Amino acid sequence: MTTAIIPTKDVAALLRKELRSRFPGVKFSVRCSTGTASAWINVHHEDGPTSAQVDEICGKYEGRSFDGMTDTYTDHGTTLVAGKPGEMPTEVLYGCDGINTARDFTPAGNLAAQRIVRESSNMPHLILCDDAGELVEGRDITDGQGCEFNDGHHAWDRPQLSAWSAVRFLLQHTDLTPAPARQ
Repeated sequence: MTTAIIPTKDVAALLRKELRSRFPGVKFSVRCSTGTASAWINVHHEDGPTSAQVDEICGKYEGRSFDGMTDTYTDHGTTLVAGKPGEMPTEVLYGCDGINTARDFTPAGNLAAQRIVRESSNMPHLILCDDAGELVEGRDITDGQGCEFNDGHHAWDRPQLSAWSAVRFLLQHTDLTPAPARQ
């Protein structure tokens, strides 16, 4: 069986297509790196699916991954990809050395975190953002009582907590993908 090598640029196009189909309504930035990191892809999105959901999809497209402990790459081998009905699958090798993902939150995401604080936290009096979703900046929102802050399942284990950190802590497992539009 012949192995088809898919270049990083084409891997980015495949990844972009799958992310759009799996999470309609969420805007993703999928960019190839340049220079010595040209076999790497960077994926960024706001709100939408959790980082774990995006990482699961991205992992399928990595031909290799970097192990920082040993300062080496681990080869993921080839993948069988189904083609048209009646055809044999194609063995492909993704030419991507790694995919970095990042998730940020819009004012709507900040407001979602504020709702979580009010509904499930033992500190419902905390204010993370104003009514427009702008984060409270420049102060410790827990006043050194960070051990008491939780999302109903996990506790914040640091003595201080900024609004920015609280949003990320509260929404790390929360899917904010918009519901599909009704037709």
